[in-house]
Formats: sequence, C-alpha cells, structure tokens
Amino acid sequence: MLGWEFPPVFSGGLGIVTQNITLGLRELEVDLTLLLPQFILDQVSVSDDARVKNLIRGSFLETKIHVEKIETINVPTSINSPYTNEYQYSQRIHAWSESLFVNRKTPSPSSKKKGSIYGKTLFEEVDRFAQETLLRTKGEHFDVIHAHDWITAEAGLQLKWEKKIPLILHIHATEVDRTGNMTPSGEVFRREKYAMENADKIITVSYYTKSILVEVYGISPEKIEVVHNVYTKEKKHLPQEQDALWKKDKSQFWVLFIGRVTLQKGPDYFIDVARKVIPLNPNIHFLVAGDGDMMGHIIEQAAKYDIAENVHFLGFLTNTERDALYRFTDCCIMPSVSEPFGLTAIEVASYRTPLIVSKNCGANEVITHKLPVDFWDTEKMSEYVLALQKYPIIRRFIRNQTKDSLSKETWTDKCREIQKIYEQVIEKCSCLK
Repeated sequence: MLGWEFPPVFSGGLGIVTQNITLGLRELEVDLTLLLPQFILDQVSVSDDARVKNLIRGSFLETKIHVEKIETINVPTSINSPYTNEYQYSQRIHAWSESLFVNRKTPSPSSKKKGSIYGKTLFEEVDRFAQETLLRTKGEHFDVIHAHDWITAEAGLQLKWEKKIPLILHIHATEVDRTGNMTPSGEVFRREKYAMENADKIITVSYYTKSILVEVYGISPEKIEVVHNVYTKEKKHLPQEQDALWKKDKSQFWVLFIGRVTLQKGPDYFIDVARKVIPLNPNIHFLVAGDGDMMGHIIEQAAKYDIAENVHFLGFLTNTERDALYRFTDCCIMPSVSEPFGLTAIEVASYRTPLIVSKNCGANEVITHKLPVDFWDTEKMSEYVLALQKYPIIRRFIRNQTKDSLSKETWTDKCREIQKIYEQVIEKCSCLK
C-alpha cells in the first residue's frame, strides 16, 4: 500500500483513513507492506497510539504489517501533504534550499550525490518518489498494489508495470474537488486521468465521487467500486472534563465551521451566512476551527462586514478540543464546493449536532437526517440557522433522529469489502496472464 499521510502527520482525512485501513486489514490477517515517506515514519515512531507503534516496531510477524521506509536520507521529501499544489511546493523547496545554503549542514538540492536530489517542481518530485519506490521494493514480491490519490499514482503505475501485478487506485479527492472546477485541466488532472485509465480497479469513497470519475474523467462505471468511509467515535473523556475546555454563555447560539480553510471547503460562504445572520440576531456566534490558505481572506471579510465581534477564529484544534466543541456547538455548516466524502460530517452527526451540509458531499449518502443545501445558497443556510436558533424543537428532532440512524459498520467491515476487491482483481489478472 502506498500512502502519503499517516497520523500524527496529516492535513486532511487521508491519513486517518489510511491508518484505519491498515489496522482493519491487520485484524483480517492480511499481509500488508505500507510504504510511506521517511518524514512520516520519523513522527509516527513517537506517536502515543500503541496500535500505530505496532505498525513500525515490535513483532512484524504477529501484526503481519511491515512498514517500508522509502526515504533513507535525513532530509525528508519536500512534499509534506497530498494537498500540496505547484505553487506551495515551489515555495517550500525554495525555503528549504535557502535554509540548507545558510546552515551548510546537509547537501543542497543541486548536489550530485545520488538520492539527495529533490525535484525542482512538484511533478519532478512525484516522479522521483516513484523511482525511489521501485528501488526500495526491488526483489520484493507483492500480489496487488493499493495506491491512495494522484500523488502516489505514478509510483503505483511503475510498480504495476515492473512487477506485472494489478493496481488498485483509491480516490479520496480529485482535482475537481480541490479546485471546484467541473471542467478541470492541467498536469494534476492529466495525471489523475492517466492513472485511472491504467489502474485495474478504482475505489471511491462515495457514489458522488464515482459520478465525477464517470462524467468528468470518462472512466467506465464498471471499473469503479464504492467503499464508504466510517467514523468510530472513541469516548476518551467524560463530559465534565470537556466542559472545562470551552466556556459558553447560555444565551449564545454557536454555529461551527471546521476543516481546512481552503476553496474546496467553502469558508467564504460560511462568512457570508454570518454576514446575513448576525445583524438579525447578535446572540448567534460563528466559529471557524482550522487553518488554510483562505484564512487571511475570510478574516478580512469578517472585518469588512463589521461582524468580527461575533466571528471567532479558533485555529487548529486537538482531537480532545474538537470533540468537546461538538458538544457545545448548536449547529454545524459544511458548505463544501465539492466533498468526496466528509468524515467531519459523520463526526458532527455522531454528536447529534444539527448539520447544514452541501449537496456536493458524499456523506449525504450515509447521513439520513440533515439539512442539505446547494453550497452557494447562503440565503437558505441563513434561514436554517435562524430557524434552528428560534425553534429548539427542530434541533431536538434532528438530534434524536441523527445518531440512531448512523451506520453501525466498522472499519473492519469496510476492510472486508476492500479485501474482496483485492481477491477479485488478483483472480481476474491471473486469468489474463
């Protein structure tokens, strides 16, 4: 399995899903090799999660999980997130080069030493990582390759052709989702489409994403299997312990936005709802939890609309702070322009918090009681917020219905679906040889 995020290193849901899949496959006694960049393994090794530590140390034979270290040099790959774009990568590699020049402690990117050269562009680095993967797996035998999203797709393709084994491409997000553009173009889109066309099977996290692959990327629907994500709520803290984390005036009504503050998640629509609601009811407060490239913009918008007193920017939260906040929040808005699944929506629902959610969100397929809206319809969102605040009976109805309607499936159940896909693909490819 090829991954790029793994807790405690993650900037979105991909890392959490990768961890849950590996742990679920371990429970099913699937012999799995997980390939990750070195900088992730360095941080995983100091994780407090005992289950995760078992993935990288201790008895590999008992866990049947072996983590292969892709990077062996001290300086990690400059791609530190699967959400990195060309501009962000160029800025990072420039800053990294400058720091090396100043410190003169390690070779620069222009060094001739083999293995120390990092790609000057994002795409050069993705290709370099693919070649490094081939070198690190030389002589190893695998039955199937499971690659997550476009950033590992090239490595997956190279392994497929080198070892003549099938490739399963797991799509958690596309360029359509990241840019909000239903007619995307550019190098990332081209690479995604090429990888999808050459993969033996594709797994998507929702039927919504499957429809994008069929309609925008031109992929045959028969090639695509849907495996929904699941959220397992772990009760680690008592309510009285969580009460100490947040202070709330009983007269206040809290509306939450949580996630990456970037175009895909629609934070500007959230601020527009605040602009329309706050003048009508100053007891309603809007909370932004998270960080991202649009943070400066939405802070400016809050100041421009003169609503900054009722809009609170909380920054990145720990899991404990996040879970406690769900208990205090009166409703949550997810105005995503395009959301392949949306684990956050399931998290919110598990706390019975009323959810106003974009129709372009895959989690709609598994959450039965919510208030769906078009991501751009801030008028409708504003009406919902005002109604939820004014009529507690609506909130109670949603709370009572939401949690009990959530799927009781676990990641082990989902991994059984994935294991079945493995077996089908391996059998089909064996018949073609």
